[in-house]
Amino acid sequence: MDDAVRGTRNFAAIALLGGLCGCVAGVVTGDTVPIVLGAVGAAGGAVLAVFAFLAHRKTRS
Repeated sequence: MDDAVRGTRNFAAIALLGGLCGCVAGVVTGDTVPIVLGAVGAAGGAVLAVFAFLAHRKTRS
């Protein structure tokens, strides 16, 4: 279970950072598509991070 939680945390961090990079790239280029897709990716990464945190707490109790 710890390996699954660790993998989910890593994936959530990558999704969050990738989404933020997409938003920055969209702002720099003036294109709205990377901004929207980056926001969706960042939101998905944040949700996964919360789930991973809760799963980690559940395995420790």
